[in-house]
Amino acid sequence: MTLLPQAIPLANDPQVVHALASRWRRARTLLLLSAGVLPVTIGFVCIVLAGMTSAGLRVMPWWSAIPAVAAAACAWVLLTWLRRNGLTDPYSWLPATVLMTGAQVVLGVLPGAGIALRLNPGAALAVKALCAAGVLGAGSAGALARLARRSLLAVPVIELGSTAFPLVLTGPGTRVVIGTDRVDWTTRHGARVDAGVSFARIEHVTTEVRGLVLHTESGSWAVPVPDPAAAQALLRTRLQWWEERRAAAVERERRRYLDLVRLLAAISGEATRGGVTVTVDANGVTTGIALTPAVRDLEPAVLSAHLMACLDRARSDARRQVQDAVLGHADSSVDLIEDVTVLSAA
Repeated sequence: MTLLPQAIPLANDPQVVHALASRWRRARTLLLLSAGVLPVTIGFVCIVLAGMTSAGLRVMPWWSAIPAVAAAACAWVLLTWLRRNGLTDPYSWLPATVLMTGAQVVLGVLPGAGIALRLNPGAALAVKALCAAGVLGAGSAGALARLARRSLLAVPVIELGSTAFPLVLTGPGTRVVIGTDRVDWTTRHGARVDAGVSFARIEHVTTEVRGLVLHTESGSWAVPVPDPAAAQALLRTRLQWWEERRAAAVERERRRYLDLVRLLAAISGEATRGGVTVTVDANGVTTGIALTPAVRDLEPAVLSAHLMACLDRARSDARRQVQDAVLGHADSSVDLIEDVTVLSAA
């Protein structure tokens, strides 16, 4: 299992993957160094510092390992977040890396160095060198995270519109963010103005001298950008990507719903008692009653009781099967339903 996937997240178009391959390889390498190798190295530094506290002692104090555990936990949290949620948001790579590596220094390197110096004063030079290595590693991790983001998004190309990466366009007093389901912008010409429009509300996009014009049912929004033509191409590509993903998500959910309907139609509850067998469908409607020769000796009241008991048990069996089928369908499609909700949000 690789620490970071080699494929570009949420990019399925072969042309887009090919066009962005070199950018992604470079960004992935830098990100792997900043969020993987260097944090692990800092954790290793803390482990070495913890080991130095036992020099001359028969048993290493248990509390001297706390800084190493804290540093290792920070490295694990950073890498886990990156694999699960962070790959599609390059603008969060730097703050997340700085936060976690800074926590490693504060919670791991500095306390570990202090403990090592107190318990093993003779290794002061080595302890100081390890401490400096830890601090240098944290600073280098932040610089590499910034470089990873810049190498991927510094020069926007139209293929980036077909990915889940946020696209940020900046100009004099203007910042425009094209996300996965909306476009937001901030202007600072005089008073600060923050505005945004979801993709679901945008009917079409045009350009003017000063920027983009987003046409919606409720009116038009002027978005100042430094290069209107390039911004229009990026936004149109992102809108097309969003429409394709929404349509695909709706189609997948429709197919899953039809599969659930077919599964429910095949459900049948059955119960047997005293020579009486009752079968019901998913709605609890009786679909069959089978009687064996043994019922000939039963009193009518007993036979009626057997029939009602079998009917209740068969319906209970059918309800259980329906519940299991629906819950199983819901559990397997939670992520898909969330995607549809987000993409369809107005």
